[in-house]
Amino acid sequence: MVGERYGRLLGPPPARETIGAAVYRQLRDAILTARIPMGTRINEAELASDWRISRTPIRDALRRLEAEGLVQAAPGRGMIVPILARSDVDELFAMLEGLEGVAARLAAEQATPPFLAQLNTLLKTYGTALKRDDTAQLLLIEGALHDAIAQVTQNRRLEQAIQVARLRLYQIHGRSYALRGRAGRTFREMATLVAAIRTRNPSRAETSMRAHLSSLHADIAAAFEELSAPASP
Repeated sequence: MVGERYGRLLGPPPARETIGAAVYRQLRDAILTARIPMGTRINEAELASDWRISRTPIRDALRRLEAEGLVQAAPGRGMIVPILARSDVDELFAMLEGLEGVAARLAAEQATPPFLAQLNTLLKTYGTALKRDDTAQLLLIEGALHDAIAQVTQNRRLEQAIQVARLRLYQIHGRSYALRGRAGRTFREMATLVAAIRTRNPSRAETSMRAHLSSLHADIAAAFEELSAPASP
């Protein structure tokens, strides 16, 4: 929890970044990896004291994180990492099915040889990480595959909308990898999706993306209380 001293929890800002960039990156990474879990207040004064910096770069970083939906203002508490309600999860997945379904369709239509090679590499790398049971790597690779599909559409607004929704789900999505069989299901679903894009079948690509997200949504919904419970100290 962030009741610990911030310096021990997050480490010092890296030397080769500006202070503002370092604060933003390290807070963002800590939120996404649940080192700062949902419901936690970000204490500006304590963080500034531990890092021996002014509060200005911290406030700037929090404004950026608020724009991404990773923190929100709470009356009388400053900024907190928002807790996702079941309704939030349902709404975000409904958005993603529509948005990423469109992205998959466009990706199948616009696929280039380098893009297809990238998808194949990501899928193989995921398979290797699955054998090692490397949860952190699995989550990163899955995210990279979704990012690649969104980016190849060359639709910046679509890409940004997908990114915002995925970021909001990141903590609970990461926890879902602890569910029995989830990582293997994701591998099979991604393989089906990549095959549809490789054969340049837009309809099948959209259906495959929607099926993957629907499957993930169902697993998270079924275990929602477990996945949204505060992390053990």
